Amino acid sequence: MSEGIHHAENAIKAGDTKTGFEILRQVLIEDPDSEKAWWIMSGLVQRKERATCLEQVLRINPANKLAQDALNGLRSSPPKTETKPHRNIPKPPPRSKPTGKTEPIGSYKTWHYTKGLTVFLIMLGEQQIFWAHTEKRLVPRVREFLAKGQIPDQYLNEIRTIRLSSIKSIKLLKTTLRFQYLYEGADRTARLILEDTVMAERILDVLANRLRPDYTLQTKPVRTEITLGISAVLTFGAAGLAVAGYWAHQEVVSGRAAVTGSVKAPWLTNLLLNLGAGGVTLIGGLLILIALIISVWMLLKPVLRTQLVKRM
Repeated sequence: MSEGIHHAENAIKAGDTKTGFEILRQVLIEDPDSEKAWWIMSGLVQRKERATCLEQVLRINPANKLAQDALNGLRSSPPKTETKPHRNIPKPPPRSKPTGKTEPIGSYKTWHYTKGLTVFLIMLGEQQIFWAHTEKRLVPRVREFLAKGQIPDQYLNEIRTIRLSSIKSIKLLKTTLRFQYLYEGADRTARLILEDTVMAERILDVLANRLRPDYTLQTKPVRTEITLGISAVLTFGAAGLAVAGYWAHQEVVSGRAAVTGSVKAPWLTNLLLNLGAGGVTLIGGLLILIALIISVWMLLKPVLRTQLVKRM
């Protein structure tokens, strides 16, 4: 799920359907093939626009039974007084005229971002996804070639290509898409590093729509062992600091620190004396409490990992 759709859902749940609609509208302007965005929008608009939204869901995923049932019910039911405000939905992409021929591999969906004078390009065709980078001044020439269905090899650097049919899984790791695929009978991996999390999520959404129904999109929490490990480190680390602070205070007030040199820093000695036993104990307790709060939050709200996996 893209970050924009997530924000839209939160706004709608809070009762702010206007903001939710505007966020979805922007998502669909940038990615008209977002099945989930069209589906959510269908519940925010009037009858005519709702039918259009449902038709777009079925254009993207003809196997969506919920959308088909909703559209059939809408068409068979008599008109009712509208309760939702009139809203202008994004213009759906034009329907391609049937020609009896396969769509040319040169029809690419592209994303790009710029760093300095370098432009990073991600291109998705009917049979493959590939990425590369080029100079900013060469972008117009690259676009001319892509519009003709040609790969401008002479203007691209470090081209990586993966056939869609060879993909076994795609994992979303913050701003990176990690591909696992087959090449010449062996498992290979490749990382596509993107500008931000939003771009990574949108590309994964498009790939999920393109590869369905042979693939399933899964969202799972990161392994509990890792969360428990981090939690233990935080808690024991805070407890260790608390014990060390109390020990150092005892060394200073007893005079052993001056004899043995166990606490050498003058600023630390002065700080321990000013805090006193109660202050040191209080700070140690606060550190442990903060560590426990963070640990509980991590366990109750684990980090989620999204991946697109090929069905067995």
